[in-house]
Amino acid sequence: MSEMSIGEYFTAIFSNVWKNIGDIMFHVSWTNPYFVLLLVYIVAFLLESFLPAKKPYSVLGRKGFWTDLGYLLFIDFLFGIIGFIALTYTVEFAFTKGMQAMGVSLPLMNPIHLPFWAQAIIFFVVMDFCQFFAHYLLHHINFFWKFHKIHHAQETLGFASTRHFHIMEYFVLKPMGWIPAGLLGFSGEEYILLYGIYMWVAYSLVFFSHCNVNVNFGFLNKIIITPNNHYWHHAKNIPRKYGVNYASVLMIWDHLFRSYYLPTDPKLIPQLGVPDNDVPETFWGQLIYPFKTLFKKEEEQQVASTKSKK
Repeated sequence: MSEMSIGEYFTAIFSNVWKNIGDIMFHVSWTNPYFVLLLVYIVAFLLESFLPAKKPYSVLGRKGFWTDLGYLLFIDFLFGIIGFIALTYTVEFAFTKGMQAMGVSLPLMNPIHLPFWAQAIIFFVVMDFCQFFAHYLLHHINFFWKFHKIHHAQETLGFASTRHFHIMEYFVLKPMGWIPAGLLGFSGEEYILLYGIYMWVAYSLVFFSHCNVNVNFGFLNKIIITPNNHYWHHAKNIPRKYGVNYASVLMIWDHLFRSYYLPTDPKLIPQLGVPDNDVPETFWGQLIYPFKTLFKKEEEQQVASTKSKK
């Protein structure tokens, strides 16, 4: 496998995914991400239907629901079909080849010699931190924020909002999650159980954190991601420039990075969206929005530079 070029590797993975897409999508197994997602969709929808928060909109009637649903189907299903599963593996493959070219011996550890419970803990912690840090970068690096802003421009939230993000985020979130696990030796079929465990927990909590539900989680808000703390992540009335509560599962990372925020005053309510929201409401408008703003800024800088030289 390591003898293949990056292009050959991508072609092989893409062909394999395309050939087996039917089995991948419809295979009933708790380790199958499509099957897991379907169950998560159903549970999240039922929670919003039977435990709605005191917001002036229903599950189906909230502004942006159908756009969110389109994103959900596009990101989770069409993306995989057209090759982004293959792209994710290819980025990991290219990174690994680069490390080997620099003389770095891989994997960096041999988890097979550890007890399974120790492997599960290490794998989960590494994956969760990497997801947190990728999210952190999306907020702190202006180039990335132009794309992530699409996710935060929503002024109503529901379970389907989880997948309302620009496709370019895949180039940051996916590699940042899976590359470190591969470097540490957590790759191969023997670790399918660990991937399944993390997938179940992460998918469930991330979708649930966007749910419009009326539940107070108390002390759990300081431990795991919940709608209580994640709605403040989507708020524009927060006292910090780059946002708060970036966690995917464990809030420990936000405590360590001092980005945790959950006011105790019940009168403080998160106002969803971004300040001076200029993000289009249509899918195609949102798709091109980051590129337009980036090019516009570059043109403004060129004009300013030309004027200063004069």
